[in-house]
Amino acid sequence: MEALQTITIVVGVVGAVAAGLAAAFAGSQAMAATRQARYAQGQLALAEQVRKDQAQPYVFVDLAPDEHDPQKLMLVVQNTGMTVAHNIRVTFDPPLQSVTRPDFAETTPALLAPISALPPGRRVRWFWEIGFRLFENLQIPRSYTVTVNADGPFGTVGELIYEIDLDNLRYSDATAPASKKLVDELQKSRKALEKISQKVD
Repeated sequence: MEALQTITIVVGVVGAVAAGLAAAFAGSQAMAATRQARYAQGQLALAEQVRKDQAQPYVFVDLAPDEHDPQKLMLVVQNTGMTVAHNIRVTFDPPLQSVTRPDFAETTPALLAPISALPPGRRVRWFWEIGFRLFENLQIPRSYTVTVNADGPFGTVGELIYEIDLDNLRYSDATAPASKKLVDELQKSRKALEKISQKVD
């Protein structure tokens, strides 16, 4: 009888241990499943954020030489993103100054009010300064902090703040593109031929 009771107790203990192990295993499985679910949710949220970021416009501002006449420096606002940018606000600190156009900051639309819209790949430019005049005048700032704000299809785009150092332009290559040179040479040749033709007549 005692042996039977002992066996019964042992079986009960073994069963309890097995049940405990099963419960612990089930708990660990549940925790693992919870972690996996949270990880999956995090990955989905990250993918959604990446998708939104890629779909947002990317607007930047630059002070750059003109493509055809490098002595002319232009204020450029461009959207290189995939979607239309709206309500584009541009500020310069200190306020943008010009020797050639003293009233530039007071007459340039992009510095007075937001640009209503800028499609993907679009840029707008304004003549700002003549290079050699800028660097001859020591009173004009050589460095500006630019702040760009805009709205996209998913709301406000992250504020962009960076510095433009004009001294980087001082020693940059100011050679006009070959196409510009060719046009100039053709114009000179045409004028020379016209003079010869007039003399012959």
